[in-house]
Amino acid sequence: MKKSILAVLLVACAAISAKAQTLTFGVKAGLNVAKLTNIDDSHTRASIYGGGFANFALSDMFAVQPELMYSGQGYYYRDAYNNKYTTKLGYITIPVMFQVHLVEEFYLEAGPQVGFLAAAKAKAGKVTVDVKDQMTTADFGLGFGLGYQFPMGVGVSARYMFGLTDVYKNATDGHKNSVASVGLTYTFNKKFKL
Repeated sequence: MKKSILAVLLVACAAISAKAQTLTFGVKAGLNVAKLTNIDDSHTRASIYGGGFANFALSDMFAVQPELMYSGQGYYYRDAYNNKYTTKLGYITIPVMFQVHLVEEFYLEAGPQVGFLAAAKAKAGKVTVDVKDQMTTADFGLGFGLGYQFPMGVGVSARYMFGLTDVYKNATDGHKNSVASVGLTYTFNKKFKL
């Protein structure tokens, strides 16, 4: 299933780029507020995300935006003695967002995402342990969001991504990623006509 979803993403990107009228590039970064679902007494963990994107304008109203991002995620909880336990997850993610521009500057977006686990560490007090071998290496999800692009190239965006894959290997409790993001974008002025 994972290979078929990745293949669909690649075919979609190829088909979209063939129909695209204008191609622009940009960078984005901001704040993630993340947690895992179905973990008792878990709290959100704040982290960062950042990376780049290519935006394929199909028309004045529709665009597709594949991205290559680093995304800090995870969660923490406290036990009955107020000891804090933190799980820090880092993913390389590839979202492909389908955008609808209601006006030129403002858009809504939704699309699939695949993430590849880059790091996983559990911390209790001053002790940190690598737990990557307990985690699934690929994470599939769906995202939706909105954004506003100012004429000078700077923009603001917000997105929510909910995972479809259990984060822990052999898990049956449905511990999935849940990530809310807000940040800034910058689109380079150069537009390439295709």
